[in-house]
Amino acid sequence: MSSELIAGRYELGDRLGYGGMSTVLIALDRRLERQVAVKLLAEHLAEDSQFISRFKREALSAARLVHPNIVQVFDFGLDEPSGRHYIVMEYIRGRSGAEILRDETRLGVADTLELLDGACRGLVHAHRMNVVHRDVKPGNILRSDEGSVKLADFGIAKAMIGGTSQITQAGSVLGTAAYLAPEQASGADVGPEADIYGLGVVTYQLLSGHLPYEAASLTELALLQQRADPVRLDEMTPDVPAALAIAVQQALALEPGQRYSSAEDMRRALHDGARGIAPAGASPTAATALLASDDEAATRAAPRQRSRRLEPQAPRDPPPPAYEPDLDVPVSPRRREPSPRRGMNRGVALVLVLGLVAAAIAFAVGGGQGGSGEVRITPVDGDSVSKITDQMNTLIDDNTR
Repeated sequence: MSSELIAGRYELGDRLGYGGMSTVLIALDRRLERQVAVKLLAEHLAEDSQFISRFKREALSAARLVHPNIVQVFDFGLDEPSGRHYIVMEYIRGRSGAEILRDETRLGVADTLELLDGACRGLVHAHRMNVVHRDVKPGNILRSDEGSVKLADFGIAKAMIGGTSQITQAGSVLGTAAYLAPEQASGADVGPEADIYGLGVVTYQLLSGHLPYEAASLTELALLQQRADPVRLDEMTPDVPAALAIAVQQALALEPGQRYSSAEDMRRALHDGARGIAPAGASPTAATALLASDDEAATRAAPRQRSRRLEPQAPRDPPPPAYEPDLDVPVSPRRREPSPRRGMNRGVALVLVLGLVAAAIAFAVGGGQGGSGEVRITPVDGDSVSKITDQMNTLIDDNTR
């Protein structure tokens, strides 16, 4: 371990990371007896006033941002003996998002939301303080061994006054290309929407293990962004809910005004999407796709029914009803054909009745007043009840005069 001191106070140790502008090393703060991270401006840039200005701006911007989800800046300055510009920051013992992707390829929904939740909260505070990060990428999202998440490296951050950048160099493009918003890649002024786009790219990569656009240059990236939307996450990764895929898609909108209005809105949309709730501002196409995805998921989730082979069966006559049901519709009366047996039975009954009537008449005549006792029998002939009844009445009249 090197014993080099910076500012007579910070004992430099092993390298934690490096980039085109700077190198970060772990160090011991001898005065406060604690570990810190020290960022040193690259030596070949030490004479470049533009990069020195950016380096100082990072320190000033980050020092204003005191928040649990932002790496705290403790000190900055120029070490006179070495001529090195430095920034002293909070040391996070853990891994960056880039290291997590390197080790695990991609994350599940819950782990991704844990990282993004902290990053969103950090951006909410930065934007409230009128600071745009402009370099949101997995390497700048740190997760400590204790589980806390912090946003780091405001090296190319811009201070905002009235919502517009006050430090812009025409044609300059800063940040890692794959995470640049379209307006940022074109060299235009950027606002908080650029950070939301970068965070959308990070989310996409964490959930799928791939970037939404694979480009070799800024020109190719711009063409891909203009040509078509990236493949939706739920089409690439089955365990990503359709609503969450739509939420990420909104963060990656080509036009800044179509993205989330704030990092807080994005944070809520991601959590809602994980629960199957699509963003309120989702386009009709996205809503239709969500319904189709829900139907497909329901079909996949439905238990499979074991198919049965039905053998053909001979038709069977339905059994006669035990009773005639009451019907609400008129029914045509059924015409009944006369039955010979029924007529025969009725004739026998009439003969018996006439026999009884004759006996009653005989009794009445024999025991009546001056009766001769003679009963006159008239043949009864008829094929209907009414005719037989008329003949029977005539018989009674003839024998009771």
